[in-house]
Amino acid sequence: MVKFAFVILHYQTLQDTIECIDSIFNNMDSDDYKIIVVDNGSTNNSGDELLRRYKKSPQVKIIKSKKNLGFANGNNLGYKFAKEELKAKFILLINNDTVINQKNFTKKIEEKYKTTGFDILGPDIISLADNKHQNPQRTEGISKQELKKLIWHYRTRRLLNLLCIEEKIINIYFKLKKIAKKKEPSIEIRWAKEQHNVQLHGACLIFSPGYVKKFNGLYSKTFMYMEEDILYYISIREGLRILYTPEIKIFHKEDSSTNALFPDNNRNKRTFIYKNTIKSAKELIKLKKDFNKNFILQSLRDKIE
Repeated sequence: MVKFAFVILHYQTLQDTIECIDSIFNNMDSDDYKIIVVDNGSTNNSGDELLRRYKKSPQVKIIKSKKNLGFANGNNLGYKFAKEELKAKFILLINNDTVINQKNFTKKIEEKYKTTGFDILGPDIISLADNKHQNPQRTEGISKQELKKLIWHYRTRRLLNLLCIEEKIINIYFKLKKIAKKKEPSIEIRWAKEQHNVQLHGACLIFSPGYVKKFNGLYSKTFMYMEEDILYYISIREGLRILYTPEIKIFHKEDSSTNALFPDNNRNKRTFIYKNTIKSAKELIKLKKDFNKNFILQSLRDKIE
């Protein structure tokens, strides 16, 4: 049994994963932790290099998947090992392009659990690309109407991309938008204060013993994108306690794995994003519909009884 299990989803980008692992090594104040790296079907032998590099490290376990399982299922492979084999108390899903630079990182997690009893915790995620704070993503979940608009938007962009005219049209759109843009009032700095039941960014998700006991990871019917929206919806539906705190911090390089998939082809990358976002949005609509249907049926049964 270990107190903390870090699950790192690796795909292709070896140096990012090494830096992520090293940052954990450098900021842990005890040995009561394990690092599980899931090589998500890398095709450049980087998974084998990780096996060689960490074969003598008792803190690191490398799990190789023969194919790319996507974000949710790739993470779930590591989560399952952490839960079933390691009997981990806290399970942290962190992107391989993240870096920890906080000596009391795990100590703060324990403190927050003792004072709040959270089920899922999200830290302050700071982008190394533009220094922006990425948590919380939203203060409430995406609506069914927003999901339908999102699907329409990405279907349109997918078509434009297929016709090789997307970039031209989007550039014209943003130029016109910039001309017509009005000065907006300053908005509240959301990241600066602790908040409950907000939607968290997926680059770092910290699951407490309560969540680990009840769930086997993330919702598994998506390949990539909108995992945070689905997690938020399920969490609110199940009455889970979500906590965002700026007292815990992690740095994020952003989009490392997606860029590794399409290193030289932006059109293919955009097609991949649009296609999988549409699929994930449809899955969330289905989840909402099924829940409402079941809720109505249960209400009818209660009235009959």
